[in-house]
Amino acid sequence: MQTRGFNQVSGMLNGQTLFDILSVTASKKDHQSQFGRRERMNRQQPFALNVSSQLVVGQRILLVDDVYTTGNTMYHAANLLYQAGAKTVKSISLAR
Repeated sequence: MQTRGFNQVSGMLNGQTLFDILSVTASKKDHQSQFGRRERMNRQQPFALNVSSQLVVGQRILLVDDVYTTGNTMYHAANLLYQAGAKTVKSISLAR
């Protein structure tokens, strides 16, 4: 959003009910494209929950991301949601 001036994921899902339940914890978010595969796979958990974990418990969650490169972003997001008690976490990406 900050770089492009729009969010392609929310634009594509316009009219759907969306919940921003995750936020990026890094104060300066580097683009994944700046890192090699090994560096991407060794990155720390970049997300935190924006909501009470009670809202996640037992829920089926669909993660939507713009680009799937190594899967590390989805892995970290799903891992955090499972730790918070999500029943299932599925993902979809707009491009690979």
